[in-house]
Amino acid sequence: MTTVTVDFKGTQEKILKEMIDLGIVKTRAEALRLALMNFALTTGLLSKEKLLEEIHERASLMHISEDEVQRMIERAKEKSIRR
Repeated sequence: MTTVTVDFKGTQEKILKEMIDLGIVKTRAEALRLALMNFALTTGLLSKEKLLEEIHERASLMHISEDEVQRMIERAKEKSIRR
């Protein structure tokens, strides 16, 4: 695990706050993790297939069903559409 301290000001700070206020994420750290994942997906550093594979692997470790994983993905999609 890596720990990083980052100071945000102006627009970046507003974006983090908005992500939390909209319920997209719960914390600034979660917002940064999501931003990194989005960056990796949009630049091709990580494929959608690889990401889904990792989600399914983690879900099996968390002891939640495939149906619940699918519901979580659908809720995330709905939230992104509402923005």
